[in-house]
Order: sequence, then C-alpha cells, then structure tokens
Amino acid sequence: MKFVLDGYCGLYCGACPVRLGTQAGTEPNPCYGCKSEQPAGHCATCGIKACARRKGYAFCDECAELKTCEQLQQFLVDPQWPYHQGVLKNMEVIRREGVAQWLEAQQARWRCTHCGTPHSWWDEGCPRCGQAVASYKADL
Repeated sequence: MKFVLDGYCGLYCGACPVRLGTQAGTEPNPCYGCKSEQPAGHCATCGIKACARRKGYAFCDECAELKTCEQLQQFLVDPQWPYHQGVLKNMEVIRREGVAQWLEAQQARWRCTHCGTPHSWWDEGCPRCGQAVASYKADL
C-alpha cells in the first residue's frame, strides 16, 4: 500500500503518529493517509475529506467557501489538535510552490536533523536519538 501524505485540508500526514506507527508496523489500525485507499480512524470518516471529494477538489483552498466553511473553522480551532492551525499556511505554500515541492519540504521539516528519523507533530525529542526536534509549536 502506498502512503499519500497530503491531506485535503492541507495537513501533512507524514508527521501523524498513526502513519508513523503504520510505517513501523506497530499500528493496530494502519492508515496510509486520508487520500489513500486505506485511511483509518478520523481520516476514514473526516467530513472535510468527504466534502472535498464530493466537490472534486484536491485541497480545500480550491473552494469558494473556504473562509466561511464551518467544518474547516472548527478543525482550525480544535484545542485537542492545535497543529491544525498550520493548514491554511500549508495550502498557501502548496498553491504557490506545488504539492511535490511542499511534500519535499515537509519530509525534511519532520525529520531529525541529527539522525534523519521521522518524528510526529507532538515530538520535541527525536524518538531514535533523543536530539531536540521542533514540534508543531515551532510552526505557529
């Protein structure tokens, strides 16, 4: 199964703990990204994903209702998932530079600069070597 790491909402799925666990073979409910053939958990039932698919959009920022979308606004301010706050900026970069270049930058962003191990949005230390890494907080 192939990982698809760009979400309709502009989230980088490569830093998701579930995706990292899937890649490591330790996740009981594997997820390959919301745009993949095998999403799991929230990604399987996400209303934002359903809306974008229904409208035929690759990303939410293609929609004229972006600024008034209640689902997206709730997604942005959900205190349980503060890293969602970066998705509008992500979609701006995708629009300006293209998804391939954005994905390349995100892969580098979410890797330990010391050992190259991928880390999640939440990690403040590399899960492999312990080196300090920038969590989602650095992007807010």
